This record gives sequence, C-alpha cells and structure tokens, in this order.
Amino acid sequence: MPYGEPDPADPQILVGVGLPAEAGTMTEMAYVFAEEFCRMGWDAPMILRVFSDPFYAGPHRAYRALGEPALRAIVEECVEVWGRHRGDSAGEGA
Repeated sequence: MPYGEPDPADPQILVGVGLPAEAGTMTEMAYVFAEEFCRMGWDAPMILRVFSDPFYAGPHRAYRALGEPALRAIVEECVEVWGRHRGDSAGEGA
C-alpha cells in the first residue's frame, strides 16, 4: 500500500523510537561525526560548517548542545589525528 495510511500488519514498516542517553553521549556523537568527516579528507573549516548548518540534523544537534568552542576543540583534535588520512605526501592512508 504505497499511499495513505501504512498497513499495521506490514513487517517492513519503519518504526522509530527514542532511547535514553547519558550526559556524555552528545560528546561521543560529535567525535564520531568529526572523525568520519576527517577520514573523508575534509578540513576543519568545512567540518565546522557542516556542524553549524541546520540541514545536517545530527551534527547540528551536537553543535547546539555542546556549543561552538567545545565543538571546535573536538574538530581540531580529530583533524590533528585523522587530518592527513587521505592524500598525505608520504603516500600513506587512503
């Protein structure tokens, strides 16, 4: 049934639930996003733009919860660790 109300007997129906989280969960989520973007070869300014853009709901939620100074520190730390993962001059990574 592609239109209208979903069939409650459909086993493929998408179901979303909220889960309780600890206080440090948002920080961990921000690290995961930042690490992933670094591994994609993005630099710190590009990553910070994604976090500050409401279009990207997950990163932006971390941005709002942690604030720009904390997020900037997370991004800079991740760029320091993962920033040369792609395209480094020694031919490592990638």
